[in-house]
Amino acid sequence: MRQARLQVLGLCRWSYPSQTGAFNNKGESLEALRAELYDAARMRVRLFFLEHLVLPSLRAQTDTEFTLVLMMGESLPEPWRGRVLELIRDVPQVKPVFLPEGQNHMEACRALMMAHRDQSADVVVEFRLDDDDAVAENFVERLRALYRQLRPIYKEHGRAAVDFCRGFLFRCEADGAVTYLPVEARLWTPALALYLPPGHKRSLLNYPHMRTWRAMPVLSLMKQPMFVRGAHEGNDSAIKERKVDSFRYKLEALPELMQARFGVDLERFEQGWRALGGQKDAS
Repeated sequence: MRQARLQVLGLCRWSYPSQTGAFNNKGESLEALRAELYDAARMRVRLFFLEHLVLPSLRAQTDTEFTLVLMMGESLPEPWRGRVLELIRDVPQVKPVFLPEGQNHMEACRALMMAHRDQSADVVVEFRLDDDDAVAENFVERLRALYRQLRPIYKEHGRAAVDFCRGFLFRCEADGAVTYLPVEARLWTPALALYLPPGHKRSLLNYPHMRTWRAMPVLSLMKQPMFVRGAHEGNDSAIKERKVDSFRYKLEALPELMQARFGVDLERFEQGWRALGGQKDAS
């Protein structure tokens, strides 16, 4: 049997000002939305998570054959534009795309993913990271390997999904404190991946993640921690209020695990977050 060729394609939306009324904005003008999203204090937080959480986990991937589209607005100002481009310079898998602003968010994401699909692939495996997420170093490798088990289901239904349900929640407080929670949560976004035909007319953003199971078969896996989610006052998803289960884990072993499985230097992360709190106080 010929081995299927898989394209692993991710999306990270980085402060893109879409049409007014999307997410938690209250229908203000596009100019007001730009001012909110590009506020200096907010940008410093977004850059912090990109530098200390998102990118380390991507650099650590054991399978480097993937693409992550970094979706940004075309008017993203300096110095933030330059800093983002500098941070991703050594991660060739991250492709920055600056889009015209004010578009319908769902349609813009769908069009962007469709434009980056490899139509010669047998299957496109789509995932998304919020700009304060991380995935384990074998995430891409596991997505490829799991297709051998998923193939009969995929062939029958025309699509399928894998949901890695175990990970860690980093609660980053405004006073600079960080607490860590081992969590088990179904259908969270950072370690959820959809297996789709390259010509499929919908993309992963067209499937509400908590209802993925209604649209396709989902394989849930809980053996290893596979994701990190950052929780802070800038989360649109109100993640800090969501009820989740936990699993037993000795947190004294967390620094070693974070370095080995996520490429994240936890001491540097904590120092950076405390310093960021100091910048807020100074401003």
